[in-house]
Amino acid sequence: MTTTPATPIQTPPTVPELAAAIVAVLAEIRQVPVAELETERDGGDLEMDSPEAVAVIATIQGRFGRRLAQVEDLEPEQLTSVANLAELLYRRWPSSVPLPSEGDS
Repeated sequence: MTTTPATPIQTPPTVPELAAAIVAVLAEIRQVPVAELETERDGGDLEMDSPEAVAVIATIQGRFGRRLAQVEDLEPEQLTSVANLAELLYRRWPSSVPLPSEGDS
C-alpha cells in the first residue's frame, strides 16, 4: 500500500536512502523479499527492466510526495539499475515539485 505524506518531504534523502527505497519497491513489483534483492545486489548494483523502473519512479514519487522525474524525459540507460535511478532521483530532487494533494485540482 502506498501512502502519500501529509506534507512533501523537503530535505532530500541520500542516495543510499533512495537506493533502499528503490530496492523495497522493486521487491514489491517482483513479489520477492527485499532480502533476496539485497543478496542479489550484494553491495553492488541491481539491474531492472524499463517497465519496472517506470513503476518504481511512480511509487517513489507517491511515497515522497514529490514529482521527481517524468519518464519521457529519461534516457534508457538511466532506467537500467538501482544505482543509476537513485543517482538520477537524487539529482532531480532540488528541481522537483510537490505532488498535488488529493483535494487539489
